[in-house]
Amino acid sequence: MEATRRALLDQAQHDGLVAPEVQLNLPAAKTARPPCPAGWDIAAEDLSLLTHLHVVAHCADGRTPPQDYLLRATLSADVLVVLRPVASGQALADGDVELQHRDISVLRDAVSSLAAVTERVPRTSLRPGQVLQQRLLQPQLLVHRGEAVRIVAQRDAVAVQAPGEALDSGARGATVRVRNANSGRVIAARVIDVGEVEPADLPAH
Repeated sequence: MEATRRALLDQAQHDGLVAPEVQLNLPAAKTARPPCPAGWDIAAEDLSLLTHLHVVAHCADGRTPPQDYLLRATLSADVLVVLRPVASGQALADGDVELQHRDISVLRDAVSSLAAVTERVPRTSLRPGQVLQQRLLQPQLLVHRGEAVRIVAQRDAVAVQAPGEALDSGARGATVRVRNANSGRVIAARVIDVGEVEPADLPAH
């Protein structure tokens, strides 16, 4: 079971979780496992559902039939917990959340750092005590429909800027319609920063 525990810890660390801990519980077998003097090679077939981990034990002698087991795992880590109400679409600040050690066995997309959710905002209101999860967030809009934007067109060392009006809202990398305030022409533009776009036909930076 140590290999399974290690795999779960590695996955948690890859996901950016802080101080992850894994506990495994093997339910009592209905029948005794057959002897395997050569030793068992145990591997997890699926790590996606912690409450029902499918594990297969193969005997190194190649003759003893494989044994199937269901493990129950508990994953805990230091994750961000909401301290005060946060409205939908409101950018998260350090004072809105704090790290707490929580059981996140059924919250696999929990977040341990605000840096991991840069330019993401709540889809709906967040309440105190709620564990911050990726699924609760969406990309932050950097350009809003009806607001003034700056159109930046750069080719090699030459950069041209023009005022414009956003006809759509969009997050970083989104393509929106923008009206050039000087020419009146509507272009497809890519959002590159707060209130700033570039023509969509230019290579992305």
